[in-house]
Amino acid sequence: MTLPHPSITKSSPTHRKCIGLKYRTFVVDSTLRRVNVAVLCENSAVFRRIVSENADPDTPIVLHGSTTRQFGNLLWGLEVNSMPQPRDEGDLERILDVEELSRHYSMYHLQVRAESALLAAIAEGTNPAILACNTHALVRMLRITMRVHNETLFSFLMQLWTWRLHSRELDHALAIRMAHPSCWDYDPQPFLKLLGHAFYAAMVVMEPKLSRGQHIDLDSQLTRAEIVHVRCGYHSLRSWWDQIASKAPAYMHCPRCMNPERCSYVWRIRIQWLAENDKIPFPKVDGIRRLQELHRLLAADSFLIKNMPETCRHSALQELLKRKEHLLKTVHHHFDL
Repeated sequence: MTLPHPSITKSSPTHRKCIGLKYRTFVVDSTLRRVNVAVLCENSAVFRRIVSENADPDTPIVLHGSTTRQFGNLLWGLEVNSMPQPRDEGDLERILDVEELSRHYSMYHLQVRAESALLAAIAEGTNPAILACNTHALVRMLRITMRVHNETLFSFLMQLWTWRLHSRELDHALAIRMAHPSCWDYDPQPFLKLLGHAFYAAMVVMEPKLSRGQHIDLDSQLTRAEIVHVRCGYHSLRSWWDQIASKAPAYMHCPRCMNPERCSYVWRIRIQWLAENDKIPFPKVDGIRRLQELHRLLAADSFLIKNMPETCRHSALQELLKRKEHLLKTVHHHFDL
């Protein structure tokens, strides 16, 4: 079913005047642009008001609050029949501009088209433009998912931001500023956790200097207060790993385990041997990667396979994964956030 456009069903004198004017010159970000004003007025009551308040056809209309690129993308959105799926950074930025400016100028139908295209691209889960987007685009998409109350897509974008911080694809300093809960009119908990991962990523980058006792505030993008949080996390996570290495996670023995004490002993000494003999190629403070690598090594460890019942070994490995998941959820506590 096609919905009638309100500007068509109720043609006001101001609307008819806009149609008659046809073309006007606009000044956007100090750039002159000749635009078919009838198209703008047909789609936006806000533009009808702006044009009526600037009646002299020889005087350019100055628009505030948008760049030349953004305004050009808005005009592009009015021209296309259907909003395409974004396939690269330029496509994504264009549709985000259309969504934001159409909402600003009350172009309801265009805003819904752009919003729907973006939500569909995020929901796809494999869209290359979404998976490779920059921090600013992530923030803009998060605001859309919050506005439409889509918790699933919101969580997906937060996880994407988290893992791209750990893979060093996104800037940790920018994330520390933009993920702070005070920047969002929303439940602070998910942003507090994200902030913890941003500090974690910063700490891993600074770990070589921290481990040698060198200054990390020289040439740093972080403020003094932020560096204090990094130091807190560094010392807390070192202690946390020492506890993991010295006290292997307990697990449930299977009913067929003939010697639980020996089974636990084998598990304990193997973890200690791997953790204390530099078999894991990550610094002590990088507990997330160390636990992941420790799990990989133990899962393939022939000594455990030979000396532990399969069910016990599986149970023990699951407990190790639980430690990793718990760290992922609570990492912000280590940085005193």
